[in-house]
Amino acid sequence: MDEKKRGLDDLLTDLGIGDGESPPEPLIKEEAAETLVAPPAAPVAGSPKEALSIFMLGLLKLLDPAYSVDIREDGEQLRAEVLGGDLGRLIGKEGRTLRALEFVANVALAKQYGNVYRVVLDAAGYRRRQEDRVQKIAQDATLQVEVSGEPVALPPMPSNERRIIHVLLKHHPRVTTISVGEGEERHVVVLPREAGEPVSETQEEH
Repeated sequence: MDEKKRGLDDLLTDLGIGDGESPPEPLIKEEAAETLVAPPAAPVAGSPKEALSIFMLGLLKLLDPAYSVDIREDGEQLRAEVLGGDLGRLIGKEGRTLRALEFVANVALAKQYGNVYRVVLDAAGYRRRQEDRVQKIAQDATLQVEVSGEPVALPPMPSNERRIIHVLLKHHPRVTTISVGEGEERHVVVLPREAGEPVSETQEEH
């Protein structure tokens, strides 16, 4: 078996994520964090960006020294782009490995700074393409709701993709969104906004 693949599989196993499973929801909960076999701890640093950089470099070094990371800070969001190495392997099937590593990064940052900052991990532009796809789905659903006046249920999505839709349509004057269902069947429903309903009350998932 390829050494890099075995390294990734071992890491995911340590995180409690087996073959065919989805990574944990990215909402940071202390009880979820305690179930993880801890990767290198993020040392106290001068800023969240610096702390995340140190942590990610230590984590990625366990997988392949060829990986590096570029981090951009946008308010309370930290977008980390992994560079070099086998990015396809890092992304994993349907982005499973990438989401698992993103979850670990969020746990590490939350332990140091609380739930103030959100890490978005990307590699080879995978997350940007996913975000574009999800936004197109949301825009098509919005048009359908505006024309028909009826709710539109979207396909099941992981929480990070559902959040994209909630944020995108948060201030839309004519439609609103909710998430329904449990586990892997949880999905967004786009529905007409009731007359007089404040736009600021739209649900937003973290």
